[in-house]
Amino acid sequence: MLLQLALERRYGVPIDELIEQRLLRPLGMTSTTLPRQDDSTRGPMSGEHKRRAVQGYSERGTPLGEPGSQESYYRWPGTGQMYSSARDMTIFLAANLGELPVERSLREAMNLAHQSVWTIGPRNRQALAWEVLGTDAPTITEKYGGLHNASAYIGMMLRHKLGIVILGNRAKQYPNEVGRRILLELATSRRLRA
Repeated sequence: MLLQLALERRYGVPIDELIEQRLLRPLGMTSTTLPRQDDSTRGPMSGEHKRRAVQGYSERGTPLGEPGSQESYYRWPGTGQMYSSARDMTIFLAANLGELPVERSLREAMNLAHQSVWTIGPRNRQALAWEVLGTDAPTITEKYGGLHNASAYIGMMLRHKLGIVILGNRAKQYPNEVGRRILLELATSRRLRA
């Protein structure tokens, strides 16, 4: 919330407009949206986004809320109300891996966001937008997210140009554990083939 407040004050526009102008539009992420806060459980969404929203499920597998419902105690923009698609998350992953042509200032911002700024534990560090696991190779740069009805993970091995996105419509599935195993296996098999 502090970063959101600082950015909004600096640029004089709401965080959803900043994200749209400086990240989503330049990357062509047309299925990603950050609805503004309102009294609903998902924020205002376009008809197209509502039609494409998936049903979320509890950890026991029972439907929870309406399709696209936030179902969480997080009520601040950017902390649970961002909606995306597998296609857009793949674009975001490719851009972070340096696989897409990206305007210089956006590339620099993404690279800065990967840099560790705080040590959490012996193998864990916090970057501006990511968690960084491992103090030596292989290092995994990742972000896990989850609500009461969904789970998501994006992980990268930047030096190896490997990445994975996992989106789930069920709570408490911890796709970060699976994502890490897949990344480590891919890195190992790539080394064996080289």
